Amino acid sequence: MKHHWHTGLFALISMSAISICAHALLNTLFPSNGFTISYTLWSFWSFAAALACLWRSSHCPPAVRTHWRLAAASIFLIFFAAALEAPAEIFFKATPTAASIGDFFFFSAFVPVLLAIALPEEGVFVRSTFLLDCLQAAVCSYLAFTVLFGVFPFTGAPMQGVSYEQLEFIYLSEYLVIVLLSGLRFLLGTRTASERFFFRSLLLYTSLYGITSAIYNHYVGKYNLTNGLDALNEIPSATLAFAAILAPATAAEPSRTASRPILVRLIDNARPVFLSLAVIALSAIVARQHFAVAIGFIFGVFVLYGLRASMLQSSIQNSQAALERASKSLARIALLDALTGISNRRSFDERLAMEWDRAQHTGQPLSLLLIDIDHFKRVNDTYGHQIGDLCLRHTAQILRSTFDRPADLIARYGGEEFAILLPETDSFGAFSVAGTIRAALAKEAVPTSGFLCPITVSIGVSTWNADEHANPAFYPGELLRSADRALYRAKQNGRNRVEFSAMHSLTTSRDSLFPKKSASH
Repeated sequence: MKHHWHTGLFALISMSAISICAHALLNTLFPSNGFTISYTLWSFWSFAAALACLWRSSHCPPAVRTHWRLAAASIFLIFFAAALEAPAEIFFKATPTAASIGDFFFFSAFVPVLLAIALPEEGVFVRSTFLLDCLQAAVCSYLAFTVLFGVFPFTGAPMQGVSYEQLEFIYLSEYLVIVLLSGLRFLLGTRTASERFFFRSLLLYTSLYGITSAIYNHYVGKYNLTNGLDALNEIPSATLAFAAILAPATAAEPSRTASRPILVRLIDNARPVFLSLAVIALSAIVARQHFAVAIGFIFGVFVLYGLRASMLQSSIQNSQAALERASKSLARIALLDALTGISNRRSFDERLAMEWDRAQHTGQPLSLLLIDIDHFKRVNDTYGHQIGDLCLRHTAQILRSTFDRPADLIARYGGEEFAILLPETDSFGAFSVAGTIRAALAKEAVPTSGFLCPITVSIGVSTWNADEHANPAFYPGELLRSADRALYRAKQNGRNRVEFSAMHSLTTSRDSLFPKKSASH
């Protein structure tokens, strides 16, 4: 990227030098047509730069398309202003003494630039706020007309343009403000490579335009003379034209908002105020002659800013709500088994710990069922894994249809094993539930294409009772260990049956309370 920029900078300097040399040569060959040559080359480069910006807007990342289009609009205004000024200077050799209509378009040409500087960064662009910014930009142009001619446009009142000395000062102030804001946006508010390139090019263009225009206004335009300095006017447009053409195709980079200093972020977030400040500054100038109207514009700026802030706050709240919904959805997904749609092992472990603590405080019994599909490996080997997955989903569906208590938890414990947690259920109730499950699964075979795949299960049951297991050494792992022992015994005794296992006091450390699954099936 650095090498590319150095190459591009060399090309820009070379083409600008060639343009100046060509202009000087034409002035030497045709000394009486100095202004014709000057305006022709100026118009050519302005038009070329505008077209180059439009072309770049269709060949750049979406984040900066509007930026390049606004730059093109700015240069088209300069081209139009030059076209208005050219006849008076070329044909009538008129020496400017006051502001003209062309000066209004020259001054307004930087309003689109100011709008580009105030645009939000990638991902935060909102059409409604952009329309508010466009409205403020239009107000800036409206007030600029009043500043230059002392009357409001479209009122039919006679216009009296400011003197050339005042106009020169107004232009110089505008250049300084635009260069300062362009520099701030480039240094503090660019987050992607495409944005950095645009605002680097914009800063270079506005700086060159400010310097060359200040020289032209003071040494050329003031006396209506062509002395070679008028060739400087072509440098900014030529520079921007080649910058737009040489812009590298760069991918968007991740935002670095969090890593930037607080002051930098504060200035960056204040960018939308630039247009509002411009309206206030122009209103303050107009207030000397039209105080009530200027106050109305200033009040309108605050109304628009409040509306913009309200819209932004609403957008932030909607984004927050969407993030919360997405977070909750992801949390639910993280606790569900993807194949069966029931709770997964993580959800079971969390719920077991919670229900265990609750049972300790309330003294209510807590039962656990561990369910293993008999000969599941044989099903996979005989019918394939798709039928095996269908078998698991069918089992989960039967288990869900068997329970109607919200407090019960059905989870896929792992592989072909399921776990059912039954709060406030004693051993008799748990044993009854296990029998119901076994009968329901044996009754409803898995429907597959062409045949029925019967399912039988082995179930291990264990129950914690406050009156029987008051030993504080008991932990949730012992309830799980006890149910696992019962499941092991059910499989050892022929499968397709329910076995109950009583809890025992622990003699091992707490770290070993969650044993590995028995390998015997």
